[in-house]
Amino acid sequence: MTEISTGQMVRLQRERRGMSTTALATQAGCTPRHIELIEHGKRTPSLPLLREIAKVLGVRTAVLLGETPRDSHEPSRPQISDIERALFTCRSSAPDLEPPDAEQLSERVAAARNSWFTSARRYSILMAALPSLVADAESLAAERTPRSSSVAADAYLLARGVLKHLRRVDLAHLAADRAMRFAEESEDPLMIAWAYWSLGQSMLSDDMHQIAYEVARRGIELIEPHVANGDQRHVKALGALHLLAAVGEARAGDDDRARERLRGPAAQLAERVRDPADVYDLAFFGPANVAIHMAGIESDVGRPEDVLRIADDIDLRDTPSIERRATHLGHVARACEDLGDDAASLLHLLRIERECPEELDHKLLLREMVRSLARRARPSWAPEVRYLAERHGILN
Repeated sequence: MTEISTGQMVRLQRERRGMSTTALATQAGCTPRHIELIEHGKRTPSLPLLREIAKVLGVRTAVLLGETPRDSHEPSRPQISDIERALFTCRSSAPDLEPPDAEQLSERVAAARNSWFTSARRYSILMAALPSLVADAESLAAERTPRSSSVAADAYLLARGVLKHLRRVDLAHLAADRAMRFAEESEDPLMIAWAYWSLGQSMLSDDMHQIAYEVARRGIELIEPHVANGDQRHVKALGALHLLAAVGEARAGDDDRARERLRGPAAQLAERVRDPADVYDLAFFGPANVAIHMAGIESDVGRPEDVLRIADDIDLRDTPSIERRATHLGHVARACEDLGDDAASLLHLLRIERECPEELDHKLLLREMVRSLARRARPSWAPEVRYLAERHGILN
């Protein structure tokens, strides 16, 4: 399947609506020249601008970023179809098959999550592992015990995060919904809190920022009474929900309130975390992740100077999560590009490749950045960006 760039998708959606570049630019708050550069792949749109363009065009941001169409499959990625089949045919498993053991499935989910957070081949590993994890989670949940429901919810929490990064927002919504259902059946406040966090993350990925904030607020209300008598896991879950709420606030237009939340309750909770490297923690909540979110919010609201200022004090060795490190480096690369420092942007893209080469195979916005850099590269570093693009088939 030929990859359609974000710029090409913007142009396609604009022309479908019979809209001129001037009309789109006026309503999105930029210049017609900027739209032309985006459509010709000579400029990577910032996420705030992309959201405004999507709003004007009446589509979700995920569509402009190249989310896989909901009514088709990619021949080059048959495992996506395997995951989809497992999600939609999970209840048709042979009734005579023995359901999986809860402890064994829990160990498999934990191992898969560890790979997702730490392996440079995390996409390949999880695309292969998810179909059986989903199928076995559904079989186990049929036992209707608190333990089986908890393990099934945990499997879907993992699935939601992977599906989001695979650009299947529709399937991520489905996984988030099932995680919530099984978490509630488990009657475990901690699992329910993480299900709210996962559901909010799913809302964010579909531009439902206000709803994401409301989901986070509800999750905070539910877990807060359990933190005093709980342990580090409860502190981390509450902290992660505050991070989610802050992102929802910023993207809904209240970035001052988001900053207050990060500097206030989120930072205070992070100070209570003794072990931010606990793999069970889906968000790797701790001081480093609070700082990463601070930079992320400045990126969301289009303040690249502040992104770089905050990034100067972040030591990425403090988080073992490849996803967190790659996301942050993407924000920094974006900020460097916005400020006209293409060489620094390339440097951070190369760092992402060292961390996890597959990020550049699956993240459309990163691929757009490489494509845009290659078109305006200076002779001194043009070979580096060209070789980077070739390694990931970006200019094909």
